[in-house]
Amino acid sequence: MKFFTRRELLVPTLWGWCAIALLAAAGCFAFVFSIHPFLSPVRPGRSDVLVVEGWVPDYALQLAAKDFLNRNCRLLVVTGGPPETGFFLTGYSSFAHICSATLKKMGVDSSKIIAVPSVFVQKDRTYEEGVAVKKWLSQSAPGVKSITLYSLGCHSRRSQLLFQKALGKGCSVGIVACPSRDYDAGKWWHYSNGIRAVADETLAYCYALLFYAFGS
Repeated sequence: MKFFTRRELLVPTLWGWCAIALLAAAGCFAFVFSIHPFLSPVRPGRSDVLVVEGWVPDYALQLAAKDFLNRNCRLLVVTGGPPETGFFLTGYSSFAHICSATLKKMGVDSSKIIAVPSVFVQKDRTYEEGVAVKKWLSQSAPGVKSITLYSLGCHSRRSQLLFQKALGKGCSVGIVACPSRDYDAGKWWHYSNGIRAVADETLAYCYALLFYAFGS
């Protein structure tokens, strides 16, 4: 009885290693310059219903409010779960309500703002926001077949994926990635905030793709 046997093993030559190193360097170069635009798409739909993730900063809300007014849209839906701080001071029980109040201060017609709070969950909060929006649309605006989602920076690609999964094939999701002020998107690797954001969102997008896009 034999437990081992001989096998031939091919190993790269010097030129082979050089070619592998060159391909690896080209791959890294392509990743650095393409990953941020991929994670931060700006592809708004033609819908007159805009949806804003309520946790985004005020400067992103200003962009959403400006677009909403310029495009003369019908509804501005705001999502978001319970805030971790500030409830006892402000009295607002969700980011959706905080964001709604902020948009009213920015001059958006309050009759067109819809706060759709989501429940607290320990993971997949963005997907839960999408579920909450789907429930509201099915009950209050069943004729809506497309939305434009506003998110922040390189979180946006994942938000689009999860909202599309939550809303289903009957409603298309356009996306607008509001630029983050924490770093220069064109040189994100020069900033610690940029590196953290890209690394976190790349892994998070792969997770979402695996468990939502390819999952059941």
